[in-house]
Amino acid sequence: MFTGGLILAAMVLVPGITKYVLTELGYATLGTMIWYGGYATGVLLIWAKWIRPLDLSGPTEPDHPGE
Repeated sequence: MFTGGLILAAMVLVPGITKYVLTELGYATLGTMIWYGGYATGVLLIWAKWIRPLDLSGPTEPDHPGE
């Protein structure tokens, strides 16, 4: 599977380079759409891989019964 650094780099580099190339070719709007779509995909991948599996709930019962 991909490492965290590789995913983060790809999340920024691939859409950024694609946007640059498309803008230079005269397709600035398409390049911007690609940038936003790629960045959003990267954010969703990071959420699915690292944030979603976290157990963010607190303890179900107090540690001290007298509380």
